Amino acid sequence: MRKLFFVVAVACTSNQSSTSSQVTGTGTYRDAATTDSGQPQQPAQPSPQQANVSIVMNGTGTITQVDPRCATDPVGAFVATYSGTAQLSNGGAYVAGFGSTSGTITTPSGCAIQNLTVNAMTGAKVVADLQITTENCTTYCQASARADAEASCGATPTSASCRAQMETSLASSCQTTCTSQAHSIRAEASVGAAAIGQLTAEELKTAAFGDVQASLVFSELVDANGNKL
Repeated sequence: MRKLFFVVAVACTSNQSSTSSQVTGTGTYRDAATTDSGQPQQPAQPSPQQANVSIVMNGTGTITQVDPRCATDPVGAFVATYSGTAQLSNGGAYVAGFGSTSGTITTPSGCAIQNLTVNAMTGAKVVADLQITTENCTTYCQASARADAEASCGATPTSASCRAQMETSLASSCQTTCTSQAHSIRAEASVGAAAIGQLTAEELKTAAFGDVQASLVFSELVDANGNKL
């Protein structure tokens, strides 16, 4: 299987210079594990293109001067979010530059945190979004239809007719939703707290979280607000 390596450099505003970190992994569409005839099938992959990539980290700590607008947030909970772009290549590794990427540290409901002492990192996830194009919608919808048809009809040669009929209907419906309502095609992968280790507030501010690995499966359509369609 071809591998697509995600490399993300992110930074927060700070008195120190930014520190590059990266996310690496593979990218595929959600797909059936077998063909209509029951033979093994490799999942479809996005064509070479740019993707928006974010890593979102959660943790707990001591926060002074909490904004009154977020006083009902869990005490000490914070979210560090870093955004960047990645260039997916055709069947190989890639490196993406992020000259204007940014990072924020907020409470769960979005109030900026100025002073933070980190107690523990509790989790992290990687989110990637592909643009809505005719090609992306077609590849995504055909793969998604194959996966759903396999789940409903089975993965044996005798299910071929059932799968073929269902795939046609599902792909057509998906294509309409994708091209007329969707804002992006999204992959989301939890990488857990162990993958990022224990970080200080300064390391969060300078995006010094090191290297993170995540296998990304583009599996859902989302609207402009990030809601699944």
